[in-house]
Amino acid sequence: MNASRLIAIVLAVGAVLWVGSGLLSGDDSAETGPTSVVENADGAQVAKNGDAPVTTASPSAGHAPHASVRVRTSEAVEHVDVLRISGRTEAVVSVEIRAQVDAMVEEIGAIKGQRVKKGDLLVKLAVEDRAARVEKARALVAQRELENSAAKSLAEKNYRSKTGVAETKALLEEARADLKLAQIELNHTEIRAPFDGVVENRPAEIGDLLSVNDPVATLIQADPMLVVAHVPEHSIGSVQTGQLAHITLFDGREADGVVRYVSQASDNSTRTYRVEVEIDNTDLGIPDGMTSELQIPIGTKMAHRVAPSVLTLNDEGQVGVRVIVDDNKVAFYPIELQGGNRDGIWIGGLPEKIDLIVVGHDWVKEGATVEVSRIETGDTPEGLQNMAPAPKETVAR
Repeated sequence: MNASRLIAIVLAVGAVLWVGSGLLSGDDSAETGPTSVVENADGAQVAKNGDAPVTTASPSAGHAPHASVRVRTSEAVEHVDVLRISGRTEAVVSVEIRAQVDAMVEEIGAIKGQRVKKGDLLVKLAVEDRAARVEKARALVAQRELENSAAKSLAEKNYRSKTGVAETKALLEEARADLKLAQIELNHTEIRAPFDGVVENRPAEIGDLLSVNDPVATLIQADPMLVVAHVPEHSIGSVQTGQLAHITLFDGREADGVVRYVSQASDNSTRTYRVEVEIDNTDLGIPDGMTSELQIPIGTKMAHRVAPSVLTLNDEGQVGVRVIVDDNKVAFYPIELQGGNRDGIWIGGLPEKIDLIVVGHDWVKEGATVEVSRIETGDTPEGLQNMAPAPKETVAR
């Protein structure tokens, strides 16, 4: 065995012994990081290892030390419960107008995006021989009227039977029907707006040869405008027609409206219910299909406004808060989340007044006795600075 190989073996054995000695000594400082020791109010020494407080017994304490938490008294207040849900704008009426005769497009009366009044010309089709057919039908009607009148006169003098009169009457009615059909077909060569609105689409162009039922234009009625949302089944019972609603459009504009329709049947795929809110759009400035947020006040509730950081989980995975009850013991209360914003959240399902643990709630368990430090005014921890009572209308579900 050469010298270099022997040296390598010795170094390897030494390294193993050195590592083993560290493990056997039970020194965990390399893994757990630096530990600092502080003394609490009872004289117990509390070692802080990383972020989790570790309580150690003090030789002079004479009893098991208690964990320390910080508590803030919270009182429930009455606030407006608001259903907040996303939706989109939708025109009250949207109609695709179609050709009712076979003809060529001869004239365009309105372009895409143009506002029109009821009766305004949208598209004019070639008349061709339709006008002549109307005149022919009108002349035939005049002839049948004379024949019927003559038959009646002869029948009064017993020169014509009543059967003959009936035949002339039938021919007259047939001629009148033919005239009416010819007139309708002629009128269909001028396609006019059925209501006040905006031309959203117009696929027909001059020279196009249209067949019956081919699309000519899409006309929408955008005043008033609807904001449509689909409300979950657990909230639909709180929405009724006539309720006021506040709308925030995607571009930041806001409007107030009224709930005009609440569906009585859910969508089979989503189990949600269609709700329509009507808003004013006199200037037609609100477009169809814009994303919007609806806020519908649905009553008042008692709730606590807290920072999101105070929420925690119990062993069963329930979301709630930990509070202090009699004899400085910890209790866990499940909560009902009622909404909120970046400044705080609203929670219900709690007593009207609670001593809420705001610092240390993740390191104590239900039933434990703890040392309590109350937060006074001006001594609010980070994350709770904005917890002053908020305006009632900011609440959402």
